[in-house]
Amino acid sequence: MNLTRCENGHFYDSDRFDSCPHCNQASVSTVLQNDEGEKEYTMPLESQEEAQPAGLKGLIGEAKGVSDDAQNTIGYFGDVDSEPVVGWLVAISGGHFGEDFRLKTGRNFIGRSPEMDVALTGDASISRDKHAIILYEPKGNMFLVQPGASKELFYVNEKVVLSAMEIAAYDILALGETNLMFIPWCSDKFNWDSVKPAEEKQ
Repeated sequence: MNLTRCENGHFYDSDRFDSCPHCNQASVSTVLQNDEGEKEYTMPLESQEEAQPAGLKGLIGEAKGVSDDAQNTIGYFGDVDSEPVVGWLVAISGGHFGEDFRLKTGRNFIGRSPEMDVALTGDASISRDKHAIILYEPKGNMFLVQPGASKELFYVNEKVVLSAMEIAAYDILALGETNLMFIPWCSDKFNWDSVKPAEEKQ
């Protein structure tokens, strides 16, 4: 199973479908919100089944079988990536103005593709894949940015980034026509290791 996220936030098995079956269905997917206010996507099973593509009909049939097999899952609730948040990037200009993007431990790839960790799909001036990388290093409890695989440049506080450099709260990352303000959650005052149970720290 190859779990893929489409531009509308749906997850589907790209080994079975060439494009998102949720977006291609005749009726509109239901959008809900969980207790944290995050969007959750479901796919209607009863409505307009005759209009569905053959592959999608088969998937619906499997789901109605109420099997515990993970391959039969067609809805998605919550985040696939359940790693705790370590910080955010908040768009203060550009097509994503006002939106926030969660950061996790390790590397977070920034680009225009919806498959990026920070997906700036509304800015055509940003490289599709890995325009830049922002990472959290838990042992040193620090955040770094570095160039990605793109030939395009990006800036921190109006200075070009040519190699890995440390960033701090409220620094501004400029990519294409988008400015992102960095907001850390983990810091000298708090990190997730400090609240883990003792058995998990070993």
